[in-house]
Amino acid sequence: MLRNFRQVFKGNQTPMAVIMMVVLLGLVAYLAPNGAGSGAPDNVMARVFGRDVLKRDMDSMVGNYLKRAGKQANIESLLPMLQEQALESLIGKALREELAERHGVVVTDEEVRAALEARLRSIPLFLEENGQLKSTADINTILRENGLSLKQWEEEIHGELSLRKLVSQAASQVPVDQAWVDLEHRVRDEKITYSFVTLTADPSQVQDPGDAKLQAFLTESGARFQVGPRRVLTYVIVDQASLGLGPVDDAKVKELYEGRKSQFTEFRVRHILFKADNEAQLAEAFKKAQEMRARLVAGEDFAKAAEATNDDPEAKSNGGDLGWFAPQQREKPFSAAVAALKAGEISQPVKTSLGFHIIRLDGRREKPFEEVKEELRAQIARETFSAKAKDKLEQLRKRAGERGDLAGPARNLGLKVQTSKPLTASDTTGIEGLPGSQNLPFEAFRLEVGQVSKVRMVGGSYLVFRVQEEKPVAVPPLAEIRARVLDGWKLEEARRATQAKAAQANGDLAALGTPETKEAVTIASLGELGQHPGIRKALLETPVGKTTAPLWSPEGKLWIARITARTTAEPLTFETRRTLVEALQNQVAGKLLDAELRALDEEGRKHPGFSSLNGRLNGIYKNEDALKRMEGDIPDTTPDIE
Repeated sequence: MLRNFRQVFKGNQTPMAVIMMVVLLGLVAYLAPNGAGSGAPDNVMARVFGRDVLKRDMDSMVGNYLKRAGKQANIESLLPMLQEQALESLIGKALREELAERHGVVVTDEEVRAALEARLRSIPLFLEENGQLKSTADINTILRENGLSLKQWEEEIHGELSLRKLVSQAASQVPVDQAWVDLEHRVRDEKITYSFVTLTADPSQVQDPGDAKLQAFLTESGARFQVGPRRVLTYVIVDQASLGLGPVDDAKVKELYEGRKSQFTEFRVRHILFKADNEAQLAEAFKKAQEMRARLVAGEDFAKAAEATNDDPEAKSNGGDLGWFAPQQREKPFSAAVAALKAGEISQPVKTSLGFHIIRLDGRREKPFEEVKEELRAQIARETFSAKAKDKLEQLRKRAGERGDLAGPARNLGLKVQTSKPLTASDTTGIEGLPGSQNLPFEAFRLEVGQVSKVRMVGGSYLVFRVQEEKPVAVPPLAEIRARVLDGWKLEEARRATQAKAAQANGDLAALGTPETKEAVTIASLGELGQHPGIRKALLETPVGKTTAPLWSPEGKLWIARITARTTAEPLTFETRRTLVEALQNQVAGKLLDAELRALDEEGRKHPGFSSLNGRLNGIYKNEDALKRMEGDIPDTTPDIE
């Protein structure tokens, strides 16, 4: 095609030059940013070194988060944080793919297919009676019931194989000398017996020294109290008291009761649970449930069978009896199965997140109006308050605009504007004195300075906030962080007192407390304590019969030990030495690759994409417009089975 193109314009350079200019301008227009937005399609949430992070992948991940979180009243306020977590997780996945590509790691389709088949064959649920795999359609149906798909498994396996190859490649380049092997051999295999005591520094016994000493401590500590960017919020809260809503009359309550009678039906059942924690166990649990149902239908005593075989510890001791419960108190598949039963009838196997159940309906009753009317009255009051509070705050947002000040519109609507203390992005306490506001700092840093938030539920109230200003990285004044400085002062003083007490004991452990003993343990088996550089060195080098120097443990306690016995490790064989070397290489390779990933992430965020051709290919770009549009949307989590 290019040859024909050249022949047409051979000897006539002017038209060719014009066409090439048009093509070039079109390319520039495609790449250059414009006022209409990012230029990214709405289904692209981010681009990482040329790799697209798609909305469907974010939705799938957020959906999994929501399933684990269960039903929560404040789910709307959690969504922005979950969406951000999902986006960062997918960006991390794309970064790992970029790193693998830079290292020349290739995973073939044949490798993925073989690994996928091996995984499927390891799970009886996917096998026919003759040992052959079920059809792709049947496998996808089974996976879909569990919120999965073959496509997802293929992508997951591809990532696992890629990471395995990446680590193996990096590990092969890590040199391991004899001194390192000998040291690690001692850490893993040498047995030590020692007695020890730990002393806890008690800051509660230290008095407040006053502002003068705290200010001097703050000045001396320098960057210790430095904080990142902080944002000040102005906010408006609407609670039930501020709206002055009157009581709900009985007529409205009765009307709601008549319309929702089915919600007030209670059931009493017995059940037998066959627990399953993974796909491999589901097939076995289903088989057991089918066999149990056949025995029960044939006349076996349900209560005795439940006590003998039930995997539900709460119901095992009482014949499987769950007592009376409302449908909404149980998982939907369980409640739906119960609602379809007649008294005394035994269900088919019912699958829930716990496994498979066999259920017998023992009773059904309807709660009378008098019993539930106050609950319904409170529900109507909540719904009325919620609607009116949201409406009032939406009026406030409309009058203020996306970036307007809240003060004037709030005053006109009879609302009060309050101002928060400066908040960091990592602040987990939220606004002081405002329960349920712990997620607001996170949300505030997703907005731009001057921007107004959407209506948020906070505790039992509703709120709108505006990012009023951002304070730069700095050491805040004492008045702003006095509590934090005081805590630091008290801890330092308490630690000094504890060290002085240990020094006075002069190695006598009994003078410091009741010694504990560790018998014939390895340093590696001590976990975090054994990984502490100072404590590891002390355990390796302190002679038998001697006491270590006092050292602060990872959990913040002063640790002192006396070595009472040491058993030298057995010499390494060729095989054990090779295994140890491989473990050390893999350990270092993991750290090196993690450092490379962090560097790649930093590199990408310096080029936030779409500003140039280089940015499209070598940056990390977030499609903020598309992210804002999806904010608060509960995703469709139906898996993609393509």
